[in-house]
Amino acid sequence: MDEARNVLRAALGDGETWFEAAQAAPEVSGAWPQELREEADALRRLRTRVSTTLINVALLGYFSSGKSFLLSGLQGGLDLVDVPPSEPDGEPGEKYVGLLPSSPVPTTACPASVVPVDGQADVDASGTGFLRVRFTDAPPDEWEDVGNSPAPSVVAAYAMHAADIADRLRPHRGREVAEVELQLADTPLPAKFYDLPGVGSPNPVHDTIVRRALLEADCYLYATPADRTLSDEDLKLIRDLYDHCLLSGPQGRRKRVVWVVTAIDRADHYDLRNQPAWKATVDRNNQYLKENFTLPNGEPDLGFFGGGFIAVSAAREARAAKLAAEGAEAAAHRERNKSKMDELRQALEDLISSGTGIRHIAAVAAWARYAIAPRHEVLDQLLQTERLEIDELKERLENQRRRVHLVETALPAIREELERKLHDRVRRATRPFSRLAAHLHAHLDATIRETDLNKTAKAHQVQLLKAQTLRAWLETATGPVTLWSQEYDDFKQEVVRTVDRHFGDRRLAGRLPEFTFDVNDVSVPQQTRQRTTTGYDIVQRAAALVGLAAPVAAGGSWVYGLAAAGTLVPPAGLVAGVAALVYAVVQKHKHSASSLDVLREEWIQDIDREAAAVQEQFTLAAGVRGTEVIDHLADNLAQYREMLEESSALIQERIAQPENRARQEVIDQLEPLCAEGSRIIGVLRGLERLSDGA
Repeated sequence: MDEARNVLRAALGDGETWFEAAQAAPEVSGAWPQELREEADALRRLRTRVSTTLINVALLGYFSSGKSFLLSGLQGGLDLVDVPPSEPDGEPGEKYVGLLPSSPVPTTACPASVVPVDGQADVDASGTGFLRVRFTDAPPDEWEDVGNSPAPSVVAAYAMHAADIADRLRPHRGREVAEVELQLADTPLPAKFYDLPGVGSPNPVHDTIVRRALLEADCYLYATPADRTLSDEDLKLIRDLYDHCLLSGPQGRRKRVVWVVTAIDRADHYDLRNQPAWKATVDRNNQYLKENFTLPNGEPDLGFFGGGFIAVSAAREARAAKLAAEGAEAAAHRERNKSKMDELRQALEDLISSGTGIRHIAAVAAWARYAIAPRHEVLDQLLQTERLEIDELKERLENQRRRVHLVETALPAIREELERKLHDRVRRATRPFSRLAAHLHAHLDATIRETDLNKTAKAHQVQLLKAQTLRAWLETATGPVTLWSQEYDDFKQEVVRTVDRHFGDRRLAGRLPEFTFDVNDVSVPQQTRQRTTTGYDIVQRAAALVGLAAPVAAGGSWVYGLAAAGTLVPPAGLVAGVAALVYAVVQKHKHSASSLDVLREEWIQDIDREAAAVQEQFTLAAGVRGTEVIDHLADNLAQYREMLEESSALIQERIAQPENRARQEVIDQLEPLCAEGSRIIGVLRGLERLSDGA
């Protein structure tokens, strides 16, 4: 993987150089240089990203579980410093200073991320990093700089609940912070960390923040302190995490969880077994997961549980660094070993090596190739044009105009044809849902009638069984996931055939989006440079295409806590998920049921509504993905038309000046550019193929 990352880093650097050289290409439009400067900047950012980040990690846990403290330690940003005595005759003390604020009370009021950057970043990320913030009253992509190595009180003023806003920059006082980002140089791990508000945090939009980050993360780190064991207070968050992992991808590609017991230095006293107390916490936590997250056969779900909890102490590692700086190497070595922080880092490194890193590299390579290839095509067409004689130029001009006209007239008909075929494919893929309610009743009704649903742990087991039953049903040979995966692949082939039939060149379909099953996600992808429609438009059109009156995300105020956030469209795009629809415990019944039998019957009746909600969500997800394919095709054809128009304009200019003396000079400039562009595209295409086996 290191070799692949080095190859990609070199290819991105070559691509950036290629864009800079291509700005001076002859016979191009006036906007060309500025557009290529923007493309070069984008590649530079990509190169920084692939140099420093190979995995996105979301930190979860009950409030004050030590997530922020642990994050600071993992990325080498936790220091133990001496503090002068607070009273004249007092003793000096010590305190820990981290990248993000930590406290025994709920702290983080907004999502915070720590992003590694390299030495070529646009900002000075040395020291304790470069802080920037985004406010709720600003556009989603508009960040405001705070500065390098901010004082802890400044970071707290932006990230903590009820902090002193006087420590903010003057223009930022009185504004609500949406999220904070700390860019950090020279990090031990090539990982971007999301520090999410803990369960029980005073943040009213907690659920929306957590679920959005769950979708963006490659894996999760669940933290819990060594001085308390897991209990029913943790159960809902862990069950939500379980539901999300269960539905996040095909078997073998689901997102993983790294389980961590933090602050073992605070629980290292010996118990009755003459063992450190934190070891008992680890044992009880492992047993809790094994008992509460089981497969239908009663065995622990090891795919979720993994190797169990890793016990660490970021504080001990920080103390080791302080001892080493004071020359006490032996003591520093002992503290470092007792901290076990390197064991946790190795677990994250193993996740990167096991496939997440390769898939990340392949995705970046695909994006870069998609940025370079159209520009290379323009220059290649220009090179061919420069080599033509005048009669050939006239024939070529007429042919270009005919193809422009063909694109303009054919595109509406193609879109209508493909939308009709997409509707039929979605309908075929979702036919099995007519049997879902009966299937769930057959597997759940008897269990519900035998379970005391007023007991949290017992109710949890029913929810767990429901999640596993649904997942297994979705992925059967005749289930919707299997059917839609085939229908989606066939639909993309149908798109290519349609393009070939209309234009005689299947390559014009371009690179169509890939599909990975994740029922949690009905988010729309980031817009391309050419796309004019918004993500909300795509969801609305997809809903209309598959026959839904309105997207399911807007169908209930309880979906993903969007009502609490005061919005139906979160900043990252429209997001909803089956986990939120199906696996939320129907708490209202606990208050309204007059008896356990009534409560059980209400749970059974809810299965029909939940099955209908899953069908609606799945149908919308399929419609969105199919509509995305059609929109990609429209973008590709629009770009092709622009290329034809630019080429036609150049041909007309050549016809008007057939004896241009600079023709050979132009050819001499274009030939090395086209050759280098072809080489870079080939390298990137090879990197894309690496994900096939990851």
